[in-house]
Amino acid sequence: MNRYVKNIIKIVYHKMNNIYTGKKIINLIFLFRTLNRKYKSPKIAGTYLIKNIKNLYYTNPKEPKGKQIKNLMKNIKIIIPNKGFIYSIDELKNLSKTGSTIDNITIDYSYILNYSMKDYKKYFKNTNIINSEYINNEVELLNGIEILINREVIELEKSNRTDKKKYIKYLENIKTNKANTFEEGLQRILFINQILWQTGHGLNGLGRLDKILNNLYYSDLEKNIISKNDAYKMIKSFIKTIHKYYWFKSSALMGDTGQIIILGGTDLDENGNEYYFYNDLTYLFIKAICELQIPDPKILLRVNEDTPRDLLKESLKTMNTGVGSPLISNDKEVIRKMVNFGYDKADAYNYVVSACWEPAALGKGLEQNNINFISFLKPLNRIFDTLSNDELNNIKNFNDLISLYKEYLKEDVEEIIEFLDNIIWDEDPLLSLFIDNCNKKQIDISKGGAKYNHYGITTVSLANTINSLINLKKLVFENKKYDLVQLNNIRKNNFENKNKLITELKNLNPHFGEDNKEVINLTNLIINYLSKLLNKTNKLGGKIKFGLSAPSYISAGEEINASFDGRLNYEPFTTHISSDSNNDYTSIMRFASQLDYNDNRFNGNVVDLMATPSFIKDNFEKFTDFLDLSIKLGFFQMQMNVTDSKTLINAKANPDLYPNLIVRVWGFSAYFNDLPLNYKNLLIKRALKNEGKLNV
Repeated sequence: MNRYVKNIIKIVYHKMNNIYTGKKIINLIFLFRTLNRKYKSPKIAGTYLIKNIKNLYYTNPKEPKGKQIKNLMKNIKIIIPNKGFIYSIDELKNLSKTGSTIDNITIDYSYILNYSMKDYKKYFKNTNIINSEYINNEVELLNGIEILINREVIELEKSNRTDKKKYIKYLENIKTNKANTFEEGLQRILFINQILWQTGHGLNGLGRLDKILNNLYYSDLEKNIISKNDAYKMIKSFIKTIHKYYWFKSSALMGDTGQIIILGGTDLDENGNEYYFYNDLTYLFIKAICELQIPDPKILLRVNEDTPRDLLKESLKTMNTGVGSPLISNDKEVIRKMVNFGYDKADAYNYVVSACWEPAALGKGLEQNNINFISFLKPLNRIFDTLSNDELNNIKNFNDLISLYKEYLKEDVEEIIEFLDNIIWDEDPLLSLFIDNCNKKQIDISKGGAKYNHYGITTVSLANTINSLINLKKLVFENKKYDLVQLNNIRKNNFENKNKLITELKNLNPHFGEDNKEVINLTNLIINYLSKLLNKTNKLGGKIKFGLSAPSYISAGEEINASFDGRLNYEPFTTHISSDSNNDYTSIMRFASQLDYNDNRFNGNVVDLMATPSFIKDNFEKFTDFLDLSIKLGFFQMQMNVTDSKTLINAKANPDLYPNLIVRVWGFSAYFNDLPLNYKNLLIKRALKNEGKLNV
């Protein structure tokens, strides 16, 4: 889409979103877009929407939010499947919004397993009332949840399922008892998860499932209620169930659901000593993802130096199928950075991540880790797009350029901070029920009731910016091959007829991702300065953190003209901290391990590697060694896109022959056929470069 059209759409959206009628129109537009994903035909989606217009339901925004949720639970359509877990979402029924929805959060599902609705009601009944409005909202919510349970039980009773008594018991127990079996625990997680999606929350994480299900699983084994193989079948059924409504749950792109399962991790024993937690379930979840070959949900494996080698191998084997999981997160780095930032030690050791890779405390906060993004390249290009030739000539040395860049970067950061200060969150009794401190303080999560209220920023184009700065330093200030005006005029002309210069700019050394002190020092200089600019407290009392990975490396690139790294007008930015050549794996890991992730710089820093399946297969033991050594070296996070250019090119030309081809997009995986053309082209380009078939 033309970038000017995008800007017009943004302006219209914000104006319409400020009036009630406008919001309803926006809701219809988003619903149409969602249905179009399901039916893959605007005509069919439009026809379906028109036929079902009478079934649309939005709650009354003037009513308290708890009552709205209760009314929603009364009206949603319930579908009971012929077999398997109970899980149903009605895309035509929605909550009304008066602010921004809090999403991208993982609640602590252990609360769901260990407490009933009766327990919560008893808590509110016996507590000293400080805020009656808060208590009333929560009680109405609990009543709404019980209404949904009763309605699902009625539908189950009317069904022909032979196992309906078992599932009726599972649902009824949510009202009065804790979960008693492994299968019941899985069903209970699914029940609450469907309510999160139904009430408009997006990008819902699933948490440390191997840990929270540990006791139920081993208790069932000990009592001979289930076997290990039974548990594996249940996990596969759970994964397939949570994959339902894939089209409804996807955010920016198909596959972007945020449904991430955290496995493994460094924990503390009773004496405060570290140990690496893993169990049968850790392996079973990874095995299930490997066998099922579906892109969603995704898995993140937390690792440390004590992670078993066979677990790394199982993970690598799964990655090599191309499914895109698991993402690897290095506890050695993440936990330490979280503690230094101000998280309690226990919360840091129990961390999860947001939709992709941004670390967060499990069930403890408002933490909105993808709230906006900053483009490092935007202020650099703005210098050269706006200054006159005389002003450019006044930049006498590289230090002057860096000082000027900092001024322009500061302007962008100030705009972001102003945006953050103006956010109004929608009241949210559902999240408040399951997020620590809200019930105790009787303050809704939207008003700062949670333990942590941190905001997270992502960033793009760091590699493009560092390479542009180094090129300017070498070609202008050191070698004096060009002056700033000459080189800038060539850039403004989109390097027309300058193919030789483009090649030079793209291959000039040193470059981002190289184990080189000059590059590492310059990179740390820029991110440390951003760290200082974002050292602010938000209006809810939380801090602002940022990371070096973001999903907007294509869309943001489409809004910025050519840059001094040889990138042409509106081309995508470089992907995360990435390497497109298997010869650079060690170098990129050494580079990434020397970046400064301290203070507020830990909001997702993923190294993105591209590899062919044959390369990993032929070097499996060496690649396992590489993972093991990289953990010790101290990288922050890592993901792998395992594919080859021939397959991608053929899939682009013949999509019907590759309906199940999965690729890693950013922090999630997706079916290749579901991706827009620009994403397909970028993946093909990266694959060709990785295989040495493309020089630039």
